[in-house]
Amino acid sequence: MAFTDPQRQLLTLIREFATEKSQGGKRVIGLEKRIQELGCEVDVANGEMEEVKCIKETTEQELKGYELQLALNEASIQTLEARISIIQDEISSVEGLKNEEGASRDEFIRQMFDLNAKIRKFQEEKCIKSQKKSSIGTTADRKAVKKVVTEVELRALEDILAHVASQTTKEEQEYIAEENIQNQVQKEYIDLQRKFPLMEAIVKETKALQDLTRYPYKHYSVWNWLSGHD
Repeated sequence: MAFTDPQRQLLTLIREFATEKSQGGKRVIGLEKRIQELGCEVDVANGEMEEVKCIKETTEQELKGYELQLALNEASIQTLEARISIIQDEISSVEGLKNEEGASRDEFIRQMFDLNAKIRKFQEEKCIKSQKKSSIGTTADRKAVKKVVTEVELRALEDILAHVASQTTKEEQEYIAEENIQNQVQKEYIDLQRKFPLMEAIVKETKALQDLTRYPYKHYSVWNWLSGHD
């Protein structure tokens, strides 16, 4: 069957339309597939965003805890510094009192020896006067009297020295106790000073992590947008 030129042109247009329709259908299928892929990617991105949001919230809570711990450590350090200062002042006072007590003790002992010498001299003079007033009495009696006087003086000096030694021991024990307290406080202070930079580093790293996760969370559904443009 022979076709006229208008018929041929019409057939050609029909074939071209059918070809374009077939290609358009393939493009639509490709676009739908791409839309599905983008929808999956959006779901994955939303899941990751939720995970990041949870990490951010956890990090913020940890940061608050670290900041609180850091503030407590700073307060503890300040308290320990004040306590160390007070203890050092007390130790200085104890040392000053100990030095004064030592000087007073030495002066007291010196005065006791002087007093003992004066008493002995007085007793000897008294014995001599007694001997001059009375010729009664033997050499043995004089030795006995002198021995009694000497023993009394020695006992008095021993009592004085025992009292001084007791006071010295008591002061030394108080000094040692104060020194032990200072050493313990100093140890606690050094331990906190050692932990303080670590806590600062933890807070710094946590803040850096928080900065990385701190951006507006916006649930933007590409799938809905694409669905509205089908």
